[in-house]
Amino acid sequence: MTTKVLLFTSQDIGNDVFSYLHARDDIDLVVITQRTQRDEIYGYRATLDLCLEKGVRTLTPRVIDNAFLTEVETMAPDLIVCAYYPRIFPRRLLRIPPLGCINVHPGLLPHYRGTFPTPWCILNNEKEIGVTLHYMDEGIDTGDILMQRTYPIGPDETGHELYRRSMKLCADLLIDNFDQLLRGQLTARKQPAGGSYYNKIAPQYRIDWHQPRSEIRNQIRVHAKPYFPAYCFLLNKCVTINKASFIELEGYRAQGSGTICKVFDDMKFVVSCVDGCLLIEDYDMFPLLRPDDIALHIRLGNRF
Repeated sequence: MTTKVLLFTSQDIGNDVFSYLHARDDIDLVVITQRTQRDEIYGYRATLDLCLEKGVRTLTPRVIDNAFLTEVETMAPDLIVCAYYPRIFPRRLLRIPPLGCINVHPGLLPHYRGTFPTPWCILNNEKEIGVTLHYMDEGIDTGDILMQRTYPIGPDETGHELYRRSMKLCADLLIDNFDQLLRGQLTARKQPAGGSYYNKIAPQYRIDWHQPRSEIRNQIRVHAKPYFPAYCFLLNKCVTINKASFIELEGYRAQGSGTICKVFDDMKFVVSCVDGCLLIEDYDMFPLLRPDDIALHIRLGNRF
């Protein structure tokens, strides 16, 4: 028996889920996807390229409008799978497949609903990230839960690294439970009351050294390359920071927040914060300077 599946997807996860479904003889697959500027900037794998290579029918609608919905109704899918597709499904689309619409989400629902939960996990100093397989309804990430898993967040994991890893974790969750889903062997449960919702993070890139050092470090992790890094100014030069770690240094309070307290031979340096110090391990200065000029700026006592 063949199951007709419409896969709504993009980026890395789309390649993983597509490859799995395309390899199955019991799946009649159609893909709805898009190529975005983010794919090129951040190195994501565009699912569209793989679909074209394999000769799979692919649609790239700019919007989910009536014409597109009519086309989906004509295709009569048994199941719709959504994996990082950046559009809200209208009621008409949700009602088309008899097996329903399922989604994989990088959050332990009902917590961390929304479009960009992964950076908030870092900003909120979470120690683990959850992923959820759930049915879709007219709300945003509010449908019945089918399966969940949790994984530790690395202490130095950046926003970009966690985002890409979350796609792999979501793909694994879907693939590992797909057969049971088709056989009706997964038991759906209502989401508990409460929860939380997170949208895009505010573009707060400038570092305030009067904040607790854990908050500053998490800000740096979230925005680290290849994203636009967190930054500060030193002697009229812009310093972008990609990695910082905790370090203990006596006497930092006497220096004042934002003061360079120690400089190492490799030009890594220590900055005082309101409650401790951070070792700045990876940074760039703009306009670009020669090594000798960098040493004139990164000096003991200079202050951001």
